[in-house]
This record gives sequence, C-alpha cells and structure tokens, in this order.
Amino acid sequence: MSYLINRNPPGRLECLHNLCKFISSKYNLGDTFNMKDIKYDSSEDNILNHCSLLKSNSLLNIKYCPYKDNPLNTSGCSLTNGVNDDTTKSKEISNTVNALDALGFLLRRKRNIQITHQGLLFAKTEYNSIEMLKIIRNAVSGYGMFIGFLAQIKLLGKNSFDTNEITLGYPNSNEKILYEGNTIIISGGSESDSNTRTKSCLLAWGISCGFFIPENLDDDSYNADTSYQVVTRTYTLAKKRNLRKYKVTNFPDHLFTGNHIVKKPLDYNNLTKNTGALRENNQAKIRELTLKVEPKIKNRRYAIIYALNKAYLEKSTLDFDSLINFLNDYPELFIVNQETFEDVMYSELNIAFMVGTPFSVSDNNELKPLVGVDMVEVSLGAPIGLINAMKKFNI
Repeated sequence: MSYLINRNPPGRLECLHNLCKFISSKYNLGDTFNMKDIKYDSSEDNILNHCSLLKSNSLLNIKYCPYKDNPLNTSGCSLTNGVNDDTTKSKEISNTVNALDALGFLLRRKRNIQITHQGLLFAKTEYNSIEMLKIIRNAVSGYGMFIGFLAQIKLLGKNSFDTNEITLGYPNSNEKILYEGNTIIISGGSESDSNTRTKSCLLAWGISCGFFIPENLDDDSYNADTSYQVVTRTYTLAKKRNLRKYKVTNFPDHLFTGNHIVKKPLDYNNLTKNTGALRENNQAKIRELTLKVEPKIKNRRYAIIYALNKAYLEKSTLDFDSLINFLNDYPELFIVNQETFEDVMYSELNIAFMVGTPFSVSDNNELKPLVGVDMVEVSLGAPIGLINAMKKFNI
C-alpha cells in the first residue's frame, strides 16, 4: 500500500533523515502513533532538536527551519508544520508520512503509523556514508511510482533526458457522459501542478541515488561508489529545484531484468485522485458525476495492473485487446460509456506507470511488463466481486 506524493519537500532526503531521527527517539518498533504526534510542538521535544540543517538568527538567539522565511513561524518545520496549524497546512505532514511509507521507513495504515526496521536503520545511519547511499537506493526501488518514473527514462533509450519527456499523474481519459441534460467530462486525471510537484520529488530522490544528475552538476570523477547524496546536496536541499536537463549516470538497469517485484505499489483506493477536492470553480456537477462512476474507474485501472502483473509472473506479454474483450463481459464493473470504452481503456494505460507495472510495447503491439507488483498490496480496499472477476482472466 502506498500513496501519491504530490508535494515536493520530501524530495529532500536529508530532511526525511532528520525527521526519522526524531521519530526513532520517541518510538520503538511496534509502537503506534499518528500524524499529530510528530508535528512540531514547541512545548515538547520536537523535530528541530534533531535537525542538522537549521539556520541561526543571532539577533533572536534562535535556530529555525531554513525553509521557513520567518524565524518565528509557529509551524516550525516544513515537513510537518505545527500542531496548531489549520487543516490546509496539515496536508504537509500527510504528504511527508506518505513519502516515508513509500520508502518503507514508516508503515501507515489509515491513521495508525509505525516506524519500520528500515526506518530505524535509516535514522541511525550516518547520512554522508556509503551505507546511506545503499539504504536510499534500496528504498526508492520499492515505490511503484518511482519504478514507473525510472522505466520512462529507460524506455527513452538515451544517455540524457529533459524533464518534459517524463509524464506523471493519473491518466486523463476525457470521458464524456450526458448527465442531467448536460455533457460532462469526468475528472479522473491529475492536474499539471500536482504532476510537477510529484516529478520534482522523484527527481530529487534519483539525483541523491546517483541514477541521474543535472547536466551542469556532473563530474568525470564520479563513479558508482560516489556518495551522491552528499555531492548533490546543495541542489537537492535548495528551496527551488528547477533544472530540466539530466545525464543518466548509474542507472539501476538490474531492476528491469525480470526479477523485481514492487513492494509499495499504489493500492485500489489510490487508483484515482481525491475527487472530493473538486468543489471550486463551478465543478460541483463534475464532482458529483465523477464520484458516481469512480468505482468503475478504479476497477478498470485495477484490471490493467492485474493483467500486466499476471503476464509478468507468467513470463508472457499482454494482448491488451483481449483484456478489453474480457472486461466487456462485466459492464456493471468496468464500463461507463460503451461507445467509447475501448478508447478510454487505451487512455488509461499510463496508470501502469503510476502504480508500478511499467511496460514496453513489442513488435506485435503486445505489452511486455518490465517488473511485477505485490498484488496483495494493490488489492487492499478492492471489492471481492472485482477480485473474483479478474481471477477468471487468462493471458
């Protein structure tokens, strides 16, 4: 189970390291806590007492988060914000916990959170060490969205890339339905600003791992054992990271050789964006309709992941048309508009790169999955009727 990361502060792995040091000072393996317990609270031991990146203000005689412009800001830390902040600022701690869960350093199950063995190791390891490089490389390889991100770079087949060549976010099918006398486009895809924030975070992780590096930061002396999290920290810790051109360096090709299973794919409940947020800009009807058909959107996206993973495990390829034909037998589960269903299914294919089952296209136009996923994780929250239907699908 994992979540979409749609804010970029967790891209600063050194900040996450400091937060895990704080968490490990309060909680042991098996201890359960919630988000509020790790927010900044000036009346208790807090993240600032464990942070190595603080700035000093000699006039006020205080140290403060370098990502807060005001030294007296009561929210304290850019990753967590404070216990007294409003609900809008509380989104930051949720995104941070989601990032730590995606990396395997925390385990989140709804409101309950625990630190993991890997989280304790991350917290206790010196950040500048080669051991830390191994930890973070292993961590990012478990997150489905990061694997999909890497696969897009691999499929470019080049030694360099521009960030505009990489697409992230939930697919936009532009599916239209006549609803209460009006033609309405279902809002099932991500907005461009959310995609940009997600990409910024994943880019920073890849840079820290040394998988790729901004072209103007490359150095001929760097090799596979360079502590990239150290030599690139000035850039990855910057308030703004907006370089677009990258050189591929120590790319993890081994992840795509036929044996990698993604441990942290998106689960069923995270196969669509938060539709409940569609309240502004006269989007009430779009929200109402999207919520009504959202189960079918999730179901068809789940079907894509299930079929690709089945093909991967069977060392086979997927004839996507055969999957569409199969789904046509279950209109109550998958079909919103029969006339456009086939086109919509093709537009939904990029969900595979979001969840963690990226693919290449073979010469006969069949889909070749590049990795597998833990379907137990993907199936969390999925209706039993959907699971039973997909068990009948054969490659």
